[in-house]
Amino acid sequence: MRSRVAEVEVTLVDLDEELEQLAEGFLEPVGNDGRAVEPDGDVPDGAGSCLRLTYRIGHDEETDTLEHFVYFPAGSSPATEHFLRVPIKVRRALPVVVLGNDQPLQLRGGAALRRVLDTIDPVAATQAFDRLDETVSSGVAQLATNHAVRQAVGLALGSGQVGARIGDQPVSAEQVGFQADDGSVHGILRSLQATLHLDGAGPLGLSAHGSTATATLSVAEAIMQATVPGAVVLADDFGDRLDAAGAEHLAAVLRANSGQLWMSTRRPEVARAFSLNEVIRFARRNGVRSYHRLARPTNRKAIKAQRQLHTQLLAALTSDTVAITEGPHDVAVYGAVDRLRLPAALPVSAFGVRIVCAGTGGDGGITVIPHIAELARDLGFRVIALIDHDKAHHQTGKELEAVVMACDAVIRLPEKVAIEKAVLHGVPIETVRAATAAVTDLLGISDPAKDKPDDAARKAVVSALHSSSFHEQLVDAIFEETGLLPPLVTAALDALALVARAGYAGPAMIDIALPTAVSDPTP
Repeated sequence: MRSRVAEVEVTLVDLDEELEQLAEGFLEPVGNDGRAVEPDGDVPDGAGSCLRLTYRIGHDEETDTLEHFVYFPAGSSPATEHFLRVPIKVRRALPVVVLGNDQPLQLRGGAALRRVLDTIDPVAATQAFDRLDETVSSGVAQLATNHAVRQAVGLALGSGQVGARIGDQPVSAEQVGFQADDGSVHGILRSLQATLHLDGAGPLGLSAHGSTATATLSVAEAIMQATVPGAVVLADDFGDRLDAAGAEHLAAVLRANSGQLWMSTRRPEVARAFSLNEVIRFARRNGVRSYHRLARPTNRKAIKAQRQLHTQLLAALTSDTVAITEGPHDVAVYGAVDRLRLPAALPVSAFGVRIVCAGTGGDGGITVIPHIAELARDLGFRVIALIDHDKAHHQTGKELEAVVMACDAVIRLPEKVAIEKAVLHGVPIETVRAATAAVTDLLGISDPAKDKPDDAARKAVVSALHSSSFHEQLVDAIFEETGLLPPLVTAALDALALVARAGYAGPAMIDIALPTAVSDPTP
């Protein structure tokens, strides 16, 4: 019994003469849509030829083995298990470069550098390897005849009289020699690794310089091979071992040098090397897999929203859920509290959530959230809004309705509470005064709460947060003073973790209630 199989089919057009000759008998006319014309379809005038290839993989349950191969769809019949497999000479003629994790700068047969070397000057390469073989063989032979070496070997053979038991006749030290690996030049080359002389430490093996140097040179080899006209470059998990700048730079170079580049990555920097409509994001929600690709923007609002991809959403590229706040101050507060409440509670990242903001300051706010939310949903994210409730007369109307329609769920602070008031709510005034004094002294600004009555002090701190933006520092100072965290912010994070859980089926709109155990005198 055979389980379901998976197949991937590609259609190759603009074939060169060599490939057309190798694939003769399997070429098909290409239609105006770039696909092969169906057997009973109309062939356009002047139609060129294309070649279809299919990769097939299946699992045999009886033998518990995987079988995979590439075949020509033209002439094959999967229904009757009849496949015309693609011969190796055709596969090798395709200009495909697979960027793997092999050690770079290898001279062994089949390695990227060796293939290039053999292409540049195969005669000189053969001569160099022959000289290496002669030199190593001569050096090893001299080593075996060295007096000290033979004396040591003789001692080993004489221990327990093993030299007399190995062969038909006793073995002496003169009969023992040495060779590199299997004795061939190929064995020698397999054991070689590149060295780099970067500083006073002298030449060190490539692995001693760290993974970034190795990964960078691996990509350099791929770029070198991608210079073949029309080369298709395939790279999986690109950038995992590179620094941020190197990942973006090398991805951009590969993109520019390749005929086609198919690259998977977990690094947002890599995605920056591509235009927005070239990025495809894969997602899975409730057991359903999907892929998502942005369309080209057709109006000013769409253009403005897509600007947020690089500034906000790329950082969340591998998260399941994005929580969109009204601005960067909200992100700072929620991020600080989320960090400080460990280990008492899990951070929202444990539930696949990344907190981002709508805009970067003056261009943010509740009216921007729907545009960012729609962009995020187009990319397959689950989208949750974290909003204030400081303008109730607006947020009960069209603004709130737009946010609710654009998001999977909305979490809202209590009425007349913005993030600045949420930071102070439930925190004793003595703690507020002490924390504010410490932070403002550190920042070199005047203390807004100094010499003011309690109610006025809270108002002044809220106003100062608006103007001076020391939200995160104040949260840290309050926590250092007392170990307290703003209860409203904590409640919003708890709600976010709940809503982000897989299979959540509760209300789409959650209003955070004012804690009943404490009173907040802030008007």
